[in-house]
Amino acid sequence: MQKIFIAFVCAMVFSFGGCGYKPLAYNTQKTLGDKIYIEVKIDPRDPQNSVILKDELSKSIFERLHANIVDKNDAISIIEVQLRSVNFNSLAENRTGFATFYRCEVIVEFKYINNLNQKMRIFNKRGYYNFSVNENSIITDSIRLEAINRSVLQALDGFISQVGIDGY
Repeated sequence: MQKIFIAFVCAMVFSFGGCGYKPLAYNTQKTLGDKIYIEVKIDPRDPQNSVILKDELSKSIFERLHANIVDKNDAISIIEVQLRSVNFNSLAENRTGFATFYRCEVIVEFKYINNLNQKMRIFNKRGYYNFSVNENSIITDSIRLEAINRSVLQALDGFISQVGIDGY
């Protein structure tokens, strides 16, 4: 039984190694390079989420792509990010007609420039997050910020995937 398991594991290792499989983050890292500058254009209507957007983007680039955040002059790639729109829509109501379930949808514009080959691309990515509210159907500031942050993270995931596919 143990020999069969070892043979199976070896077959899986050789099949993944032999087919040339590389994770999407590998292609994204090759496209963006290892030195990245991030510029977030602050939305005057929602400055707090714009700052959080930069922090989350920096964290994602560092953790997923193993790249460094550097000054603009030292960067291989420059990523400009702007929160374009934030919308809240009611998805469900209770018996009395008050909304109890919402969807937060954001559109984030990502523009990246690779300084080595002077390639520039612009992506508009959507992100959404569904959430419920308590009986009084009021969206508090903390609930609103959390919903926007989670929606932005989903848009960020879409950007990283799109850059990886674009670089392939």
